[in-house]
Amino acid sequence: MKKISHLLKVSVAAICLAAAVPAVQAQTVFDFANLTNGNSSNFLPTNGVSCTGGDRCSATKDSALTFESGTISVDALGWYKTDDEWKAAWVVQDHEGAYNGVQSGQNAIGAGLGVYRSLSNNADDNVTKNEKLQLHFNQAVILSAIGLRSDGHNTTSWSNGAEFKYSFDNSTWYTAALPKNVGQFALTHTGQDLYLRYTGDDDKNSQFYLSSMTVAAVPEPETYAMLLAGLGMLGAVARRRKLPQA
Repeated sequence: MKKISHLLKVSVAAICLAAAVPAVQAQTVFDFANLTNGNSSNFLPTNGVSCTGGDRCSATKDSALTFESGTISVDALGWYKTDDEWKAAWVVQDHEGAYNGVQSGQNAIGAGLGVYRSLSNNADDNVTKNEKLQLHFNQAVILSAIGLRSDGHNTTSWSNGAEFKYSFDNSTWYTAALPKNVGQFALTHTGQDLYLRYTGDDDKNSQFYLSSMTVAAVPEPETYAMLLAGLGMLGAVARRRKLPQA
């Protein structure tokens, strides 16, 4: 009877641990670059309007494009600087080719998220001089990587040494090299906000799009409680098994 009770306690603890651990490890990739209709990796916003052909833009220059994946959603906002003041801009999800994925016999290749100061200027659809992209999540997430693409919708068009800036609070900014050839930039941050901007160096081809983000939801307090309860139960069972020997 004692053996059955012991096995039951171990099983309950194992269930608690199994329920908690996957929530810590699960990752979500927001793919902003793949815009082909009918494709399983298609990632279009839940709002916005059609603009400049097949692109998607925020409905107004002070509204966001919203993307959802499971319980995680993110709002993308655009900003541009004039007269030393940051003003709202349109966010655009740019693509190359048609949404049906076919343009002159080729698959449509997307670029990602950029900023429009004016919807009439469709040549300025990435993040360039005096422009900033803001991403705000509906909950705290663990941000592990972002994908960036160049003005040529690839990862090879940047000049050697081209850079971008990023921040998590819109106050402290970090400068990093644009990921030439690889397109992925690794991060280790937990929070709800990410800001990206042009370096402001006119001598470098530093324009870029945000093509993807890799995030994981931060476990809820209940998940941590379940994990601790499972560990505590395993510890209690171990202590009880040692008592007769003492």
